[in-house]
Amino acid sequence: MKKLAFPILVALLLFTGCARHYRITLTNNHVITTTSKPKLNKDGDAFVFKDRTGRLMALPAGSVKQIEPASHTPTEEPMFKPK
Repeated sequence: MKKLAFPILVALLLFTGCARHYRITLTNNHVITTTSKPKLNKDGDAFVFKDRTGRLMALPAGSVKQIEPASHTPTEEPMFKPK
């Protein structure tokens, strides 16, 4: 049992730390989902990332409100539920 527990523990630690998708919330509350972690460019005035289609994009740093892994965002429930 102990021989099996260690590889399982290592595998869990490796797979839980990998956040692949990120959500960027803009100051106007629009949300952009990315496939790479947004990075601040050398000048510090824009975030550079790849969007869902794999294209390289840039956003001005002043328009970004929040960046978080997509796995950490709660699922949104509809305001009005149909009967």
